[in-house]
Amino acid sequence: MKKITYLLCFALLSYVVYAQTPGVPMYSNPNQYIEYIPGNLPIIIAVPHGGILQSGETIGGVFYPDDDSNLPDRTCGNNDRDVNTDVLIRRIQDELYAQTGGYAHIIINNLHRSKMDPNGMPSAGSCGNSHAASYWSDFHYFINDASASVEANWGKGLYIDLHGHDHSVPRIEIGYNITASELNTSDLNSASIIDKSTINNLINNNINGLSYEELVRGNNSLGQLFQNAPGTYYNSIDPSGPETSYPECGVSSGYRAVPSNSNYGNNACDDTMPLAHSYDDGDDYNNRRHGSGDGAGGSLSIGGGGNIDGISIQVNSRLRDLGSPYDAMPNTLNPFAIDYANVILEYLSIHYDNFSEFDYDAASYDITDVDPTPSLTNGISGGIYLSTPAGLVIDQDTGVIDTSASAVGNYIVTYSVGPTSAMSSPNRFYNTSRNIEITNDALSVSEEEFITVKLYPNPTTGFLNFESTIQLSEVKVHSILGQRVKTIAINNEQSSIDLSGLRTGSYLVTFYTDEQSLGSKLIVKN
Repeated sequence: MKKITYLLCFALLSYVVYAQTPGVPMYSNPNQYIEYIPGNLPIIIAVPHGGILQSGETIGGVFYPDDDSNLPDRTCGNNDRDVNTDVLIRRIQDELYAQTGGYAHIIINNLHRSKMDPNGMPSAGSCGNSHAASYWSDFHYFINDASASVEANWGKGLYIDLHGHDHSVPRIEIGYNITASELNTSDLNSASIIDKSTINNLINNNINGLSYEELVRGNNSLGQLFQNAPGTYYNSIDPSGPETSYPECGVSSGYRAVPSNSNYGNNACDDTMPLAHSYDDGDDYNNRRHGSGDGAGGSLSIGGGGNIDGISIQVNSRLRDLGSPYDAMPNTLNPFAIDYANVILEYLSIHYDNFSEFDYDAASYDITDVDPTPSLTNGISGGIYLSTPAGLVIDQDTGVIDTSASAVGNYIVTYSVGPTSAMSSPNRFYNTSRNIEITNDALSVSEEEFITVKLYPNPTTGFLNFESTIQLSEVKVHSILGQRVKTIAINNEQSSIDLSGLRTGSYLVTFYTDEQSLGSKLIVKN
């Protein structure tokens, strides 16, 4: 009977998980202790220690019915919660949506850590309590489902285990399952360190071919991207605070993070390595289970493998402050969440984003050629093909170009995948573009002279001059997104176009005779 009940519960959970909608929270049980917000980006973020819910309480008008006999306080392990990480992740999600129109996969343990700790083996996380153990399983089942979704839709992705810390050196601690000793003394490119790293898949497959050393503390490492972020440096926020004995290292912007490429001086100002200071190295259950390493180097070794990389990010308390009107402390959490989200997007763009790579066999096709079909060189299927300016007849689903129906000219074909935001519309967030020219060899043969159009100056700050070998009837100017911004009647072989009223950027200028388009040229307006 017990086995049947378990199978029914598992089947119900599986049904709920697969009936998911990006951005809409779902729960494994009515008490809402474990929350999963499905996503449609290649990003998974879990928050194991931010929960505040205790059993038998009414919070926000909702009664949580478990009593202490069902879910007593844990008598083993650490019961301290990572204050405001549950708020931080929701603010990060808001910014991810604002930038991309999509959602990361978010898994939150809403239970207080004193009731259940999902960042450890189930025996330690539940202290032997069967109710706590079931919630522990729910937390990891949701991460498993998120990982399966990312693998199926993107082929690879990033898992982040989000934590908080109160160490004396107030910087972000980024863990890849490399010990402080190894960061202080070792060649990070050694095989033994690489094999156990929770970003093992990225080491072998990052799109720029960077070494592990470069990925961990190079110019494009995650730590250095935090250092380069535009946010106001948090150490200057409260000069009268309890940590004023810590030297601020002369930094005025960004967020100090270790490991990174930044060294502001000796000891506590060296962010390339922890030295003797407290540092969380990411050698914990969640990061090893759901990252791509082999799990070596810890007593609970399990090894995630696969194509989802894992990084533990410990955020210092200065960046998790919601502010208070009573002591004039500012809210640092909200602005940091905005920078955090953009750093993660930049990290994926640099190291992962070949999601939309495609190409055609040639860059130029005559109207009499066989219709060309693009190939996805690295990109994933299911995206859309769009072209600018108007005139190219292209199948949005397959990218096949109808050459005979297309107008002669130069075009930009873009293949894009993922969600669509206001900033990426009409393309989706991850996109790649190729230049395609459509020609008409018959026109060249039938004309007594070779047709050319010369444009100058290019770039231009205002007037654009042109000279043609035949009379032109009309000139049209389109933005890169295909919007027509100017149409000028010509009826001459040479003239000028006033572009001074256009915004700075790139434009496509298309020339017409009475019969047809003669092609397009890309110009830059400064």
